[in-house]
Amino acid sequence: SILIGFIEMMRLLGYPRPISMYNFNTPNFELVSDILYWMIRRFATDAVVYEIETEDDRVAFLLSAAAVLVEKTSIRMNLKKLYAADNHAVKELFK
Repeated sequence: SILIGFIEMMRLLGYPRPISMYNFNTPNFELVSDILYWMIRRFATDAVVYEIETEDDRVAFLLSAAAVLVEKTSIRMNLKKLYAADNHAVKELFK
């Protein structure tokens, strides 16, 4: 499954937090945003401000992260799926 492959890929890439298959059964924006921030910092260290306290902060974070991803890697992500922070977000992060 995509989820198992994603978890294994993150482990092999050295993501510092353990990820469980159950983390994405319910929305988990903190984990999705942390993974996205970790990915972006691997190639653009100061490109995104990681602040997700309010809904506006979360939207601003996703918009800036998406802009960096398009600029640096030409990868386009569905921000609605990322904001939902469930199993659908894993498919976007796996891109």
